[in-house]
Amino acid sequence: MTSVEISTISLDRTLTLLEYGSCQDPVQSELLFEHRASLKRYLANGWLAEGFHRGKPAVLACDHVGILPFSVEGQHRLLMIAPKGCQHDEALGLRRFLELVALSEGASVFSEMSGWEGRRGPHRFLLFLSQHYANLLTELCRRDFRSYYRSEEGELRGFVRGRLNISAYVRNGILGRPHKLPCEWEEFNVDNWDNRILWAAARALKAMGRTISTEAARLIWKPFHQLTSWFSAVSDIPITSTDFHRSRLGRTSGYYRRALAWAKMLLQGSDLPVSGGHAAPIVLDAPRIFEKFAESIARDALSDSAWHHRFQHEWDFLVGRQTQRHQPDIFLAGPNGVAVVGDTKYKEVLQRTHAADLGDPGRIRLAIQASDWNQLYVYMRMKRAAMGFFVVPFWDARGEHIHLETDLQFVQGPLDGESPVRLAVIGLNLLRDISQVKREAVKALSAWLKN
Repeated sequence: MTSVEISTISLDRTLTLLEYGSCQDPVQSELLFEHRASLKRYLANGWLAEGFHRGKPAVLACDHVGILPFSVEGQHRLLMIAPKGCQHDEALGLRRFLELVALSEGASVFSEMSGWEGRRGPHRFLLFLSQHYANLLTELCRRDFRSYYRSEEGELRGFVRGRLNISAYVRNGILGRPHKLPCEWEEFNVDNWDNRILWAAARALKAMGRTISTEAARLIWKPFHQLTSWFSAVSDIPITSTDFHRSRLGRTSGYYRRALAWAKMLLQGSDLPVSGGHAAPIVLDAPRIFEKFAESIARDALSDSAWHHRFQHEWDFLVGRQTQRHQPDIFLAGPNGVAVVGDTKYKEVLQRTHAADLGDPGRIRLAIQASDWNQLYVYMRMKRAAMGFFVVPFWDARGEHIHLETDLQFVQGPLDGESPVRLAVIGLNLLRDISQVKREAVKALSAWLKN
């Protein structure tokens, strides 16, 4: 198609990119690249990148899944970054990814959601997020909705409230205002930062729904209606990630911890500037979600209290004038000095593997390159670990839930002497039932650790 013919075609209102891919429609891909200036905030943030697709310059998705609003010539558009599994089956790929999100954040089961029928793309994505998040808030409100004290100041109004500020009273007397009695007290209030963060995430989902349609906003907000009485006294203020440190209740309450984890995921795009009636983008960090899922598998695979784990913990590697620290994804320590190091590879698999090979676990293993093995070798040497493993994804709608390879060995082990070393690669099939994938992975890893 010539450039003249393309110029007569407008950019679609909703466009879909796969992780580490571009628009499947070559014409829309070319138009999107021409309008890439409208996407500069996402390009600068690393959620999108400029590259090549089918030999032509294109805008490519990176490692975040979600919805990115933007404008072209004053017209609102939505860019949907879909999980990689959607290249086989849009509905199945999205569902499996959302199961992965739920289970990685501590959900024990993934329940069926109403309102999915006939919904596709951004609509389906937001419906799941809203219903699952509303379920978390509902459980929190019924079991552990909290207030806490906050400091307040005022003046005496007919009765003493809290503590009289005597020095301020004396200053008022000197200034000729002896009738004013300053007081300080603590007020028990639901309008705390934890509840503000939680409710701001609900409002962010509704705002994104409005960019699709009034009907979408209504469906997305529907599961939150029953919660308005709980949150009616919570201030409606903008929240960004700079406010997350104000949270307190997640340290003491499991219900708040789970809900806040989701709220922070939903609000991580709120730091980007928005204008022209745009909603803030809603994006989920796919590699981090996969890492947390692998962490949950490792945690559940530990057989008893003699084992303990460290996730994303930094260890000293080089000290002196120059310092370096290394951070294995997973470190497990067991009885008798047993140490195990694990590392996840998600975006590396997507970057290094041809799309047609993503369903072949044998091909996926080849995505683990020399530099990755070198890194694992160093980690094992640092921690005197006799066992090391990789966790990688693959996508096969009819394949096994997991794929385990243990016929791997370093020619020269990282430990001193002739200490035996054991290696494994665990593949997780992200197009099968994710609950079953986790159960089988826990069973396989537990058996491997015991042996």
